Amino acid sequence: IHTYQVLAGEREAMNPKTSQAVGPKDDLHRAAALILASTVIMFFVLYLLNAIGFGLGRICGLKAAKSTRFAGAFVEAAYYSFSLACITRITWNSPWFWPGGWAEVMYDGRIQKIKDLEPYMVPADMKALYLMETSYYAAGFIWLHIRTRKKDHWQMAAHHVFTIYLLFLSYTTGYMRIGLVVMFLHNVFDPFMHIAKLFNYLKIEILTNLFFAGVLISFPVTRLYYYPLSIWSAWQGVCNGSKTCPGGVWDKTPIEFSLIGFLMALLPLHVFWYYLIIQVLRKTLQGDQKDVRSDDEDEDEETPEAVKEALRKKE
Repeated sequence: IHTYQVLAGEREAMNPKTSQAVGPKDDLHRAAALILASTVIMFFVLYLLNAIGFGLGRICGLKAAKSTRFAGAFVEAAYYSFSLACITRITWNSPWFWPGGWAEVMYDGRIQKIKDLEPYMVPADMKALYLMETSYYAAGFIWLHIRTRKKDHWQMAAHHVFTIYLLFLSYTTGYMRIGLVVMFLHNVFDPFMHIAKLFNYLKIEILTNLFFAGVLISFPVTRLYYYPLSIWSAWQGVCNGSKTCPGGVWDKTPIEFSLIGFLMALLPLHVFWYYLIIQVLRKTLQGDQKDVRSDDEDEDEETPEAVKEALRKKE
């Protein structure tokens, strides 16, 4: 209820007075029950969005197979657009959320330098964002295993598990500021790509090209420039000679090293994916309209095939 009121502008965002426990201070059984309940709710929300997307596809004259693909892109576009709106609404006035304030992005967790907050305590709306994102990927993981399996089933499953694990590491260490920054930087790209898909399925070329231009710009800016900077800020921000870790930046716990290591592991993948995006653009400009996936395959928001799919041209 509090988070809804924050989104509606009725209450102050990131208010320390609403703080709730995370990590070692949280009640494990209560947290597990909350995640489970949220996952069930999210699953039905995604199911409803999928049905709406399929219906819209049929109304627009698409055949059943393509309407199914249209529905998948519709679900992704809807969720990531909503997620971005929530993150920006809640964190907009927080200096640490923007690059100029990333020196404070690791002020939470065990070193806790945030005024009026104890270690492993975060504002209620920040915790709600984590709950929403975790439930989305958990529900998506379940969805993968009950629908007809596609060729990229295990890649998609691994992606969801990896994302959930990163959220878990961030939550258990209490470093949730960096989690929200990374969440935002990764999610900016997705609405452009999936909306480009929707217009491509509808054969509205000018809007397809417009949103793919957004893909070409948003991906390198957020994932190849700002994302590495956020990792560097995280590395420098944990144990920089404070009383809790006087040894400096190398005086980190194994789980803190693991958190930063997993964030760094995504960088080579981002470079590779953007290389593929550029190849798609080059082939499109050269008039290569060959399909890259069959109609019975689904798309994943982070796979190279999904990027290629955004520029498919049907005869």
